Amino acid sequence: MIIYFFILAISLIIVYLITPNIRYIALKFYVIDKVNHRKIHKKLVTKLGGLAIYAGFLGGLFIIVLFDINFFRSNFYPLAGLLICSSLMLLLGVYDDFQGSGALQKFIIQIIIAGLVIKSDFLLKGVSIPGIIDLKFGMFSIPLTIFWLVGITNSVNLIDGLDGLAAGLSGIAASFIFFSGLMTGDVFISYVALALAGACFAFLRYNFYPAKIFMGDTGSLFLGLIIGILALYRSNPASSSNTYFLPAVCVLFIPIVDTVFAIIRRLLRKQHIFKGDFSHVHHYFIKKGYSQSAAVIRFYLVTLGFGILALLITWFLVF
Repeated sequence: MIIYFFILAISLIIVYLITPNIRYIALKFYVIDKVNHRKIHKKLVTKLGGLAIYAGFLGGLFIIVLFDINFFRSNFYPLAGLLICSSLMLLLGVYDDFQGSGALQKFIIQIIIAGLVIKSDFLLKGVSIPGIIDLKFGMFSIPLTIFWLVGITNSVNLIDGLDGLAAGLSGIAASFIFFSGLMTGDVFISYVALALAGACFAFLRYNFYPAKIFMGDTGSLFLGLIIGILALYRSNPASSSNTYFLPAVCVLFIPIVDTVFAIIRRLLRKQHIFKGDFSHVHHYFIKKGYSQSAAVIRFYLVTLGFGILALLITWFLVF
């Protein structure tokens, strides 16, 4: 268990130490989340905080090389695929934070990255709960995988509307995926999810209300893709079902539902589905008079509840 301690500790420490430097760089280049009618914050706040999360995540994974080189060698291909694809998504987020990219342009690039994820052997083959459901997707596996990855990436991006919300929900989601990995004895899932969880929780030191820095698209796109990839992982490549898909859907329930309702809402209003609005689920709580902290903590508690459900599903799948 010592390796888990060091993965968590290193990811926490790196994010804690590096975030102020990222904030300084963002200030220097004026990478600011400007105030407008759709923003909750009333002052200028820097973006690019996702770079700190990324650095902490990489630091946590580097511990694997030091403590478990055999695992690193035997899992080099999926690890390399995960890191390359998530790094490309991070770069898309950095570009968007600096300059801003068109919605269609961003969408096309995300589809290309999702295709690279599939080439790295992460594929949504099917879902199964013994005695309840057993679906195999067959020829629909590729389009459903792309739909899942692009959808969940943008879901995390859309939920990033209150201080500490996306980072906290992602950290909780990664934590429960980590526990699912422990239950199934899947070291790959456990290592990657724990490094991600540690990075997210450390970032809350600077991102919880009142936020000193935002993760920006740099962080939200990166987090969404990583969690989406973890949901597709199969310890047995010959398996026709994805053990972690349903648990991941549970812990990401809030971002998924918010995105679905956002699309329906914009279609009914005859708005472009990529055009932002002030009607997300987190905006509802603010309109009802809740403080940012109170609203975010409620989202945390709901996600914890769904995380417990995710562990129960994992239990049914394994035992």
